[in-house]
Amino acid sequence: MDSTSQDSIPHSDVMAEIITEIRGGGAAATNNDADDATTNHTYVMALNSLMNTPERVHDAQMDRSDVMLPSDSIKREGSVQNSQEERSDSLISDSNNALDDNRDRGGTPKDSTTPKETPPFHIGGPNTRLPFFVESFLGWSLCFSCLAVPIYHYAKSIFLSTNWYCKVRHGLCQWILSNTIIGGYLLGNKMKQQLLEVGHDVSNENHWIPLTTCTREELSRNSPWESYLLLVRLLDKEYPETLVPLLAVENNADKLDGVSDTVTTSLNSADEVSSSNDQCYTALTQKADVALVKVLRHDDVCRRLASLAMRPHEVNIETNVTTTTKTVSVIFPTTMNSASESHTITVPAITTTKSSNRRTTSTLLKQLPHNHLLQRLSYLWDRLLALPSLEEAKTFYRIPTTDPPVAQKSYLDNDVCHAYKISLILPAFGEEGSHLKIKLTRALEMACSPENVEVIIVDAGGCKDLEIILEEQPKAEEKHWGRICIVAFKSGGGRGPCLNYGASTATGCILTFCHADTSLPLRWDDRIIKTLEHGNKDDYELKRSCTARVNSCSFNFGIDTSPKGLCMPFTSSLNNYFPPGIRAVVTTANMRSYMYSLPYGDSTLSLHACVFHFLGGYPDQCLMEDYELVTLMRLRGALIGGEKLAMIRGQPALCSPRRWQKFGVLYVTYMNSKFVNLYATSICSGDLFRMYYGKEPPKRRTMLSPWEIELDNRLNGKVSV
Repeated sequence: MDSTSQDSIPHSDVMAEIITEIRGGGAAATNNDADDATTNHTYVMALNSLMNTPERVHDAQMDRSDVMLPSDSIKREGSVQNSQEERSDSLISDSNNALDDNRDRGGTPKDSTTPKETPPFHIGGPNTRLPFFVESFLGWSLCFSCLAVPIYHYAKSIFLSTNWYCKVRHGLCQWILSNTIIGGYLLGNKMKQQLLEVGHDVSNENHWIPLTTCTREELSRNSPWESYLLLVRLLDKEYPETLVPLLAVENNADKLDGVSDTVTTSLNSADEVSSSNDQCYTALTQKADVALVKVLRHDDVCRRLASLAMRPHEVNIETNVTTTTKTVSVIFPTTMNSASESHTITVPAITTTKSSNRRTTSTLLKQLPHNHLLQRLSYLWDRLLALPSLEEAKTFYRIPTTDPPVAQKSYLDNDVCHAYKISLILPAFGEEGSHLKIKLTRALEMACSPENVEVIIVDAGGCKDLEIILEEQPKAEEKHWGRICIVAFKSGGGRGPCLNYGASTATGCILTFCHADTSLPLRWDDRIIKTLEHGNKDDYELKRSCTARVNSCSFNFGIDTSPKGLCMPFTSSLNNYFPPGIRAVVTTANMRSYMYSLPYGDSTLSLHACVFHFLGGYPDQCLMEDYELVTLMRLRGALIGGEKLAMIRGQPALCSPRRWQKFGVLYVTYMNSKFVNLYATSICSGDLFRMYYGKEPPKRRTMLSPWEIELDNRLNGKVSV
């Protein structure tokens, strides 16, 4: 889970408890004037809870010692009474800041009528009742325990699909079936049939790897068969050269569709006709295969349809077993002493039918094994999976397809069609321009060649004063960005569409996605370029040295626990609060990234622009978009030889500690693991958003993805707007 999606974790309503505390404090104040400070303090804490502001237990003027007992109130009465007016003013200012800090996805402040509170039972967060060492120990224990979630899903989705495991599994099944004792006597017929099916599937098919990313909603909107029909319609309309004419089934001597009459009439015998047709068919197939590969590698819509059509899916197999007995006639004597007197009893035939339903995973190619286009797609799948070459990635340039920027500043004399080396994309939602300016200034100081970097700030709503980032003009001898532009994203839908919109605006060869609360390390641009381009090596040199190509890279994960990092403007009421167990989060996150190739968006994901668009970009969803893209990257690295997701060693990218300061390590770690596990078990992002934030997902202009809208326009002859 990403840091930008964790600051609004919902908690239970504590309105009744707060009102009870207020009433109890008021009753105590009528009995003793010395308890007036305690009553006012309880009232201030209650109002803080109503306004969504955490208790200022770590503030210099309001420590835990301020929560006085009645016996202590007489000693501190004078000092507390003198500070009541100052605390009231501080309460008003803090409540206004809380309304600005806790914005929802639509860019508007949260409704103050729905109070939120820190996690229940006061475990974790600024008002925890646990000792520091106890909470730290629990945090370390929980973080290491939650590593079981990525271990399980890694083994389920990747490890159990590797080639060597499949071979071992197939060999074990064959040994069991061939063993006289085990296969002959101990196993039943049903178990033998299952082992035969497992051995056949493992030996004849490799694990399916998708061509592009996709959302759960896209999978549910169209079945594989519907996606196949849409692909055929689009190919027939725009790329008819990719469809191979079919031979007539009844007579091999019939001419091919699309072959001229002279090919057949010039032949003298049936054997020559058949041989010529075979040669023509082979030539046409090869030509059509080349055209099909070219189309599917460059046409994003066709590529997505092919990936959806060839995907495995569950089917319901209904089996009906009918058993019919024979008619039997039995002759019984009428009496015991007379054998001549007898009667016949006829037992009629009995027909019984047993039906059973079984769900299994299948593909269209299994269901339609004679479909010619499906056979060609399966044969060409490895060629379709191959990434663009390194030479193509280094020289890639894509014309922006979005609206012009709202504001921009370029330090080049001629900025038209200039290809920058890196495009730094920052999604901004409810951010302050001054805060982003501080982050960009730090990134500028840490960069080696910032003049080759363009910065794209995607305003998703609720941002203030972003124009101040463009105000100051640096001196000639100082470092400066190549270009800074601010684009407005108005389509809605969450962070996934927002990041794709920024990528469509970028012109750099490398795309680096950095969150607004993440600080980049020293020499970050040079380290990204060296990791992705392998020191200017080409594909041939990588193959000769048996080096796997890096399809994407990410920095080590870190949390800024310095005094300056703990005093972020988002946590003005939590200054200098160090969450117990925060080091465990960093340790286990880096273990997860190195052992299972699963870094999250907090670690700043970078990849070539052509690779990003080739794989379909981020899925068009509001949550878990980084998890989906990284999962595809590590799946390719595990099942395709010569690729890997690399971690950049050295200084980490530092994430803001604000969510751990606000909710505690225990709560955030548990919620992260819970929602990752739910998403990996086929829960869609919209349902996760409702569970995570307690409200509806961000509104969209249309429920269809951009590529689905483009598909509809191309099939129906509409002009894209």
